[in-house]
Amino acid sequence: MFGYLRRLPIWIWGALCAIILIALSTRGRLDSSQEALRLIFAAQPPSVERPFTPPRPFDLASLPVELQQAARDLLALLDTGSAGRPLEPVAETARLRITIDQLQPVEGGLMVVGTITNRSSSELLVPISAFELRDSSGVSYLAGGGASTTLRPGASTPLELSITLPAGRGLMLITNLPPDPPVEQRLLVAEE
Repeated sequence: MFGYLRRLPIWIWGALCAIILIALSTRGRLDSSQEALRLIFAAQPPSVERPFTPPRPFDLASLPVELQQAARDLLALLDTGSAGRPLEPVAETARLRITIDQLQPVEGGLMVVGTITNRSSSELLVPISAFELRDSSGVSYLAGGGASTTLRPGASTPLELSITLPAGRGLMLITNLPPDPPVEQRLLVAEE
């Protein structure tokens, strides 16, 4: 068998080496511009210049009757350590679709897991600063650093946001990617 390998033309050996080097340099990623946005969000000090007044109520009683049971079920799942589907899983701007598939309890907090999709006809740069988590008491959670991803038209990438959320609070995801107006998703309501 080794005799056969020695008889292979040198260009085949070169092509094999090139393929191996390319695979090693990309570490399995086919498109390095579309990395997942995975970050831990930290609570920010309250802002004096803009007090928080939720545009939509965060409590269970304010929800339509058909959503109240889904909200109770979600709270029960999270209390047992299981993942659950958020109340408003999809939001859209003119250029971006934000889909939150589940909320997962993690040690010391909660992970928001979903995807973002470029709805436009051109490449779209999405910085992590476009996402803000806000709880029902008005505390804002932001990610540090300048992480971002560039999405081709129609392309998607995972979105994983982790926060330390105090018990009994509701949670909203606000996506603000100018020039599109911000969109809000109620993910979790406050306990009764």
